[in-house]
Amino acid sequence: HILLTSNNGKKWKQQPSPTRRTLNAVYWVNSRLVWAAGHQSVLLRSQDGGKSWAKIKVLDDPETAFLDVLFVDPKKGFVVGSYGKLFSTNDGGEKWTEKSQDEDPHFYQLTKAPGGSLWLIGEFGTVWRSDNLGQVWEPLDALYEGTFFGALPLTKRGALVFGLRGNIFRSEDGAAWEKIETTTNALLHGGVQLRDGRMILTAGAGELLLSENKGRSFNPVGLPDKAAMPISLWQAGDDSLLVSTDRGVVRLELDDLVGEGKK
Repeated sequence: HILLTSNNGKKWKQQPSPTRRTLNAVYWVNSRLVWAAGHQSVLLRSQDGGKSWAKIKVLDDPETAFLDVLFVDPKKGFVVGSYGKLFSTNDGGEKWTEKSQDEDPHFYQLTKAPGGSLWLIGEFGTVWRSDNLGQVWEPLDALYEGTFFGALPLTKRGALVFGLRGNIFRSEDGAAWEKIETTTNALLHGGVQLRDGRMILTAGAGELLLSENKGRSFNPVGLPDKAAMPISLWQAGDDSLLVSTDRGVVRLELDDLVGEGKK
């Protein structure tokens, strides 16, 4: 399913999809060019702002799940996924090159820092950083051997990384890491840094984690539907927060984002 909103998440309209495979990630390059990645090595491209989509062939493998897609500009992009799959393109997706790995962890997220570094996150404690757009990846030891699902880059080449059992680790430089304690041991699947600097992570059923000090501490924030399982987050153009859950998309105003410890 592909849903499109043109009014900051107040209303959604389903768009035609060329696949029935599960779609896991979407990335907007600009207002016209959008990519989506999914199971059974599916990669989709839209050139009209998400209204119509076409399959782009990278790999024909029903066992591979593409879990994230990122473009640093309209030509240079990456798609990553299960069993160490990492592909890149330099021509806008017409040709793709696979980078082989010594190991084959599932790669769950690829994100770009404001300074230009790329972060690649996955299972077995995988935290990789590249300062040259993916030509060379530097493995970093974030002090955890379980699965990480995402990262929020910080200044000075650091990041906040998060994953299974409520695990959050933070580093200012990628070398020294600190475990951030929270009140939850739920899976932390998604995260976003708001334009006002605050960080939000998806946590357990009906709950988010909010940081107002660049990830040094977090407080829980409840969703209106306590039974909903939050999955991913975006900030809309009007600054509201859009939260995808297993029960639909929730739209929250920034004034509603108050940690329970501060109410």
